[in-house]
Amino acid sequence: MAAPQIPNLNTLRRGQGRSFGRGRGAPSSSLSDEEEKAAKDQIVQQTDQDASVSRLSAVEAGYLTDPFARQFVSGPSQRRFPIINR
Repeated sequence: MAAPQIPNLNTLRRGQGRSFGRGRGAPSSSLSDEEEKAAKDQIVQQTDQDASVSRLSAVEAGYLTDPFARQFVSGPSQRRFPIINR
C-alpha cells in the first residue's frame, strides 16, 4: 500500500511570496558586504560555541567520553539540561 503524498504546507499559507522568517530575501541592510559577512560569521561561530558547550556538558554528565571536548570551550563550562526533561 503506497503512502499518500505529503502536501507542501507552504502553499497553503496566506500571502505567498512575502519573505518572513530567517531573513532570506530581506530588503538590503545598511551594512556593507564585509560587515554583513562578518555578522554571518559571528552567528556561525556562536552556534559552534553553543554546540561545543553542550557537548562538554554531556561529557561532564557522563553521557559521552570525549577527552578533547574541553579544548573547544573557552571559559568555564555551564551545565546544559536536556530539553526532553523540560
